Amino acid sequence: MKGNILFIDRGQFGQLVDTLAYCQHLNTDYNIEYLCFEDNYPHINIPNVKVTYVTTKYKSKMSRGVKFVISVILKCIRYNGVIFLVYFPGCAIVKRLLFWKKIHVDVRTLSVAYDQRIRSKEDRQLNKAINYFDSISCISEGVKNKLNYKKNIPMFILPLGADELSNKDKDFSELKLLYVGTLSNRNIKQTVVGVKMFLNKHPDQHLVYHIIGDGDEYSLIHEYIKKNELAGNVILHGRIPHSQLSQYFDNCNIGISYIPITEYYEFQPPTKTFEYILSGLFCIATQTLANCEVVNKSNGILIQDTSDAFCKALEDVCDMRQILDSKKIRKSQKNYLWSNLIDEYLIPIIKQY
Repeated sequence: MKGNILFIDRGQFGQLVDTLAYCQHLNTDYNIEYLCFEDNYPHINIPNVKVTYVTTKYKSKMSRGVKFVISVILKCIRYNGVIFLVYFPGCAIVKRLLFWKKIHVDVRTLSVAYDQRIRSKEDRQLNKAINYFDSISCISEGVKNKLNYKKNIPMFILPLGADELSNKDKDFSELKLLYVGTLSNRNIKQTVVGVKMFLNKHPDQHLVYHIIGDGDEYSLIHEYIKKNELAGNVILHGRIPHSQLSQYFDNCNIGISYIPITEYYEFQPPTKTFEYILSGLFCIATQTLANCEVVNKSNGILIQDTSDAFCKALEDVCDMRQILDSKKIRKSQKNYLWSNLIDEYLIPIIKQY
């Protein structure tokens, strides 16, 4: 007999890669329901996964938040099965009102707000909220060490993972770069400046850089590409659904995991670092503590978060590309495949209920 799992996530189904992977890998053994906001992205359909979208015409965050909390409470009252809630501000009210219901809360990220005062406030709210729940999970030991939780509450590490988006062996004779992710608060323009510096020094080198994503930096990057006549080298694609990314992972050979080296990003493992490596792409990654745990000499290069460092990394890749092997790159982090992580880390959380 199949078990029942309810996932609760404020973001629309499919936008959080983690819970999308949980549903894809658990749907044969569990009846899964997913409660989330409707944010007007294309819907993703997975067999045996019933998605309930909360729609609202409210524009204010508070009004939207209140409607979502009410929807969560009404759903949980009637639900018979495991309730897995991805933390969102205000979620504590759900458990406080439904005190008899066993609910697990998962922390995917600490606050990454630019303003230190806002980060502190948001992290205090998070720490207070998680102590109402029956069990807690978080993405890494680094995040766990930043949390203040009651020691009698079961705490689990639920690491970030990835699927193999490409099994094609890569040819490293030319540089084909790929960045996938947000274009807000990541300083991705610095990588484009690094590309310009590299091409100025090595005009004979063929290089194409695909940037996939959107955000506040999009227009700045677009203007820089236009001003510096880089349209033939740097291609801005905008947002592309996760289900359509395989062709880019097939055709590119260098993955870019460029995250500012700051206190609030240090412990946040980036999904794309895993996806690049597990797809056989050599990874150029900034030297955050989280990236240092994944990237090594067999699968990538760790750099500082500057254009000069990015340019130097491209030169280093050129020097070593004859010895790069996508099979060895994939093999270096096989433990981070979602299928392995779900069996080892997520199933024990589910079984406690």
